[in-house]
Amino acid sequence: MKALKAIRLPILTSLFVFLLCLNSYAGDAEDIINAAGEGDISTVKALLAKGADVNAKDVKYGMTALMLASEHGHLDVVQALLDKGADLNATRGDMTALMWASEEGHLKIVQMLLAKGADVNAKDEYDWTALLLASLYGNFDVMKALLAKGADVNAKDCSGRTVLIKTSQQGNLEMIQELLAKGADVNAKENGGMTALMWASEEGYLDIVKVLLAKGADVNAKTSNGWTALKAASIKDYADLDKRILAKGVDLFATTTCGSSILDLDKARARREIAKLLIKAGAKE
Repeated sequence: MKALKAIRLPILTSLFVFLLCLNSYAGDAEDIINAAGEGDISTVKALLAKGADVNAKDVKYGMTALMLASEHGHLDVVQALLDKGADLNATRGDMTALMWASEEGHLKIVQMLLAKGADVNAKDEYDWTALLLASLYGNFDVMKALLAKGADVNAKDCSGRTVLIKTSQQGNLEMIQELLAKGADVNAKENGGMTALMWASEEGYLDIVKVLLAKGADVNAKTSNGWTALKAASIKDYADLDKRILAKGVDLFATTTCGSSILDLDKARARREIAKLLIKAGAKE
């Protein structure tokens, strides 16, 4: 019995010490994640010096310290974590630190992560890339930085939208010119068949329509419902856009899946000016 107790005591002591260390390790991991999110650089550095796991993830959301610091714009914390070997491409829902920074518009952090080798074309569970996220939130300086580092200008999300399609819908002419200069496909279609030209026409962005047409946008491309850029412009009563699109040789006899022509749609909505334009261009009543 004494011999058994003599064996058990060291084992129990070792187990107790192990549990204490494990609890301390878990506590440090949680602390560094919280400190990184809050931008508390002193605490982050102290915990790193103590040996805290730089790549630990919080239990609830799966975020790392680097992801949180990147999301909230804490440049000094990001630098400290990278200096200690933080995983640039660790994911939470397939979102990387670069994606979080791009979504929030933190240009300097984006540049720092890219310089360290972050995957510029990584995709999340919805096929969003850092470039697509930056475009969604209008972070155009970030978009330029990503493009300069090789971001795929024609990457599509799960709905089939490219950055050019999204930006044409939002109406930023300068960024559209940049995307086209980088090789964006002017005739790319999203899943329903909408193109950049259709979105720009629907939103009434005449300057963008001009640029897209000059780059070879297909005026006769159709959605799955048979809609074209001209129909998109006509439905919103954009006469100036209609004139611009008509000049590019649009098919005046194209119909929607329900059999309506462009002229039918305009006459039904009492758009007399546009209807006259269409008849003058050759549409049949």
